[in-house]
Amino acid sequence: MEVLSPFEKGVLMALVSITATLRSTPGFDGEALTKAAQHFIYNPVQGCSEGASFEAYEWPLCILTKDLSQLQNLLNADKIMN
Repeated sequence: MEVLSPFEKGVLMALVSITATLRSTPGFDGEALTKAAQHFIYNPVQGCSEGASFEAYEWPLCILTKDLSQLQNLLNADKIMN
């Protein structure tokens, strides 16, 4: 994979933060988020279906499918310590 720009890195970290927060929100349907992301992984947009293009396309979508509860626990622990 190519080197990411600071903007791309920021967008990915924002996506991780948003996903962790959403998944820790009571009543949030994490299964629906996972299914939606998987739909786009299995049905890539034009120009993103193979090789390095697919890897770059798939990476942020895979973030949406992850259980990021450990990250949320880490963030919550930081709130308690302050």
